[in-house]
Amino acid sequence: MPWIMNFVQNIDFRFFKRPFLVMAIALFCGILLGFDLPDNQLFYPIIISLVSLSVTCLILFYIRKVKLFLPFTFIVFLLVGFLLICFRSGLAEKDRFEKIYSTDKVLIVELTAVDQNDREWKKMTGVIRSLKDGLSNRSVSEPVVMYVQTEGFILSKGDVIAVASEVEKIRNAGNPGEFNTHYFWRSKGVEYMSFVGAEQFKLLKHVEQGFVADKLDRISNYLKSSLTENLKGDELAIALALILGDKSLLDVEVKNSFTNTGAMHVLAVSGLHVGIIMQILMFFLGRFPKVISRKSAVIIVVVIMWIYAILTGLSASVLRAVFMFSILVLSQLTERNYDAINTLFFTGFALCIWDPFTLFDIGFQLSFLAMLGIFLFYKPIEKWIYFENKWLLKIWQGTAIGFAAQLMTTPLSLYYFHQFPNYFVLTNIGLMASSGIILGAGIFIFAFKWLRPLAKLTGVVLTFSIFLSLAFIRWVESLPGGVAYGFELSLYAVLLMAIAILLLFLAKPSKLWKYVLYYSSMLLICSSVYSRYTNMRLNELCILNLKQPAFIIKNGADILCFYDAKREGFEKVKFAVDSYQKLYPGDVKYFSLDKNWQLNNSTMNVQIENRNDSKLISINGNNYTLILRNSYNSNVPTKTTLIAMPWVKVDVDYSLTNGAFRTLI
Repeated sequence: MPWIMNFVQNIDFRFFKRPFLVMAIALFCGILLGFDLPDNQLFYPIIISLVSLSVTCLILFYIRKVKLFLPFTFIVFLLVGFLLICFRSGLAEKDRFEKIYSTDKVLIVELTAVDQNDREWKKMTGVIRSLKDGLSNRSVSEPVVMYVQTEGFILSKGDVIAVASEVEKIRNAGNPGEFNTHYFWRSKGVEYMSFVGAEQFKLLKHVEQGFVADKLDRISNYLKSSLTENLKGDELAIALALILGDKSLLDVEVKNSFTNTGAMHVLAVSGLHVGIIMQILMFFLGRFPKVISRKSAVIIVVVIMWIYAILTGLSASVLRAVFMFSILVLSQLTERNYDAINTLFFTGFALCIWDPFTLFDIGFQLSFLAMLGIFLFYKPIEKWIYFENKWLLKIWQGTAIGFAAQLMTTPLSLYYFHQFPNYFVLTNIGLMASSGIILGAGIFIFAFKWLRPLAKLTGVVLTFSIFLSLAFIRWVESLPGGVAYGFELSLYAVLLMAIAILLLFLAKPSKLWKYVLYYSSMLLICSSVYSRYTNMRLNELCILNLKQPAFIIKNGADILCFYDAKREGFEKVKFAVDSYQKLYPGDVKYFSLDKNWQLNNSTMNVQIENRNDSKLISINGNNYTLILRNSYNSNVPTKTTLIAMPWVKVDVDYSLTNGAFRTLI
């Protein structure tokens, strides 16, 4: 059609310098719009509006010759993102799962992933393919996460099972600072969960692994056995996590040490690992130029890295890194122009087209922003200091990369984790060399596992390197003021901080606007610090939503936790208190509710009366009663707030089914 040719010929081709910058941002916005859509009744009005806007752009161009290609492109990919997430989440379906499900139906589930561990209850994900009720069989397609009591029964990916347990929507417990389970699973397209006992499922169909899956399993087992035969203890756990992405052996203390020092990215296989491994492989293959040409070496390395990505679980951050590095090296081979930012956004665009839920993966978000920070800020930061000594210069360049990555990821890290590692620069410098040594030694063990003496010797080197790294991490953690807890940012604050960082480094405003930017940035920082100070000085009663009675009385810097639990239950109480402490910092003291308590100081008078059916709490004359049973002793203070445990079905002022009970004191 002539008008289409005319349209194409009049496009402002300067747009194509970085086309995926606009296309990816539009796609991301569309995915966010669909993900946060409050009501599926808005589905069709939004589609009609976006289609109308795009058609208007075309008509204006055709009649008025207005160049609207950029807004047209933005609207089109906004629509694409919106439709992708809506159809993947089932929002557009007329018959939603909850409308046709009832507890008497049997679920036919096809398993999509099965945790490989020795625990009695295994986590599995699957897709509910149909609902059976007598002779009727209703086809559906609803993702579900299940915790199955297998009792030694082996299930694997692809198996089809019949499940007779109840399915419920995934909900958060509502305790302060807790992991957002609902958001985590919803960001993977899963909204339902089920606990399946050993008598509540039956295997209908077992699927044998295909040739490719079987070979990948063999490779994975070979790599894991290479490490388990030559390392042990914390060193083995860290090696498995750092090299293969397997965190199953890591204990809580090691994880906390890495998190508190800003080194958790080292344990999560990501772009750092991909880059180091690619450099090691290229260096090794480059030693044989007469046997392997550079082009062949690059292709071999790319193939190996994709296999590595599959073996480490195809996490979003690894996918982003391998995909991007593949484009980089292939563009160099074909001698095409390479724009780092355009490639980064193309990578994000491609991954979100394939799976729109990738956008909500925390690993992908932090990895993407870290790379964006490096591309945008590394050069300006590197110019701050210049060293004549080449080794000092290399250390500074590595530090500048860490600064650049931290700049873009800090707002999001504060939002998700409520803490900031004050010595992250020191940590990055310390782990700069050891990460390469550890990964290199790991690759060497994989290559020479068959040569036992050499593998053992390499295992000693690897063990010593990890031991030194862990000792360094723990030393940094022990430094005073190593971690700043208590940050509580809204998404709007995260967005404003990111915009302020971008403008400060990239914009070239007038002198007046520079002052506006500087003062606005300082205002944002002061606001975050003041919010943290408020959280630290908070005085409140918080009754936790757990399977056993537990509550917190926070009095400024003191956190008093009262609990009624055995050893297994106490671990869950402690986990909930640790999460609370990250958001509302303080010194924790634990008090068992096996007796009554009376605590007094200059600012607070606490009395706890421990009953079998309730707990009476008095704080500065204010009374609260935590009810444990439906038939409780109603002999409580006349002026008291009644709070019920989740399983209690009586009329009260507040039920913990709605989340933790909190009130200022």
